[in-house]
Amino acid sequence: MGIIRECGGKMFMAERRWAEAATDFFEAFKNYDEAGNHRRIQCLKYLVLANMLMISEVNPLDGQEAKPYKNDPEILAMTNLIAAYQRNEILEFEKILKVQQYAIICYLLLEYY
Repeated sequence: MGIIRECGGKMFMAERRWAEAATDFFEAFKNYDEAGNHRRIQCLKYLVLANMLMISEVNPLDGQEAKPYKNDPEILAMTNLIAAYQRNEILEFEKILKVQQYAIICYLLLEYY
């Protein structure tokens, strides 16, 4: 079920339907998490991106399901990116993108948006 939700999220991203994409990425994350699948981390990254694009004030990594992964090395860069975004610190946001580029932009979907 996780793969279906992940693909749905990607489809919604292509259609610029950020809220629906965020919902699907969150559901995919939960499905992958329950199955112990490592793709849960990727879906969290997608979820963060969708939330930023829909200009949400909510940090998706603060949710009960995602909180245990907030300090995961792959997620930490996204955590810092969200913090800078929410504080509206553009220079810090750009610095994080530049310094932690691989952790953030190594996947095609993230590069596209």
